[in-house]
Amino acid sequence: MQKSLYTERKNIKLNLRIPARLDQEIRRLAEMDCISLNSAIVRLLAKGVREEVANGR
Repeated sequence: MQKSLYTERKNIKLNLRIPARLDQEIRRLAEMDCISLNSAIVRLLAKGVREEVANGR
């Protein structure tokens, strides 16, 4: 049975402090993809987790 990590609709509130330059880059990516800032952050986190899992970490 495969776990569904990224499709559940569970809301978790989280304060995130990031460097200003990273904030600008994420906002730019979100704007280019016509998605919300939250969606852009979730997309990047999901990609990073998938890569870590694939690398056996």
